[in-house]
Formats: sequence, structure tokens, C-alpha cells
Amino acid sequence: MVEPPIILPPGKAARNEQRKALAATCNAASVAFVGSAFLQPLVAGHANALLMVGALVSFVALQGALHYILYRVED
Repeated sequence: MVEPPIILPPGKAARNEQRKALAATCNAASVAFVGSAFLQPLVAGHANALLMVGALVSFVALQGALHYILYRVED
């Protein structure tokens, strides 16, 4: 009879790396929102107030998520 493999939960280092990768993704997305929906229309002269406010709100929300995730990194 073949026993199923035992899958151990990830260790502290693996959890930290997962959290840091997720935080880096949040940071990249927030910078993309600012660049594509705030700065680019502003420089091009086609500013849309609702789009710019949405971009800034998305930036703040993603940065908040980033800081929450990084706060949970284990030493």
C-alpha cells in the first residue's frame, strides 16, 4: 500500500518570503495606478478628476495593504 506524502506547513522563512512577494506586488500595482491613471493624463493635458481621485484612492489603499502585510513579517 502506498502512503500519501506528508505535506508540512511552510516554515517561518517561507511565510516571510510569501508576505514580501505579496507586498512587492501591492507596491507595483499602486505605482502602476499612479503612473497610468494620475501622472500620464496630467502630463498629456487630458486630466479627468474622477479618474485621478480613483487612482489616488487605489494608491492609498494598496499602500495600506502593503504596510499591513509587512507588519506581519516574522523576525
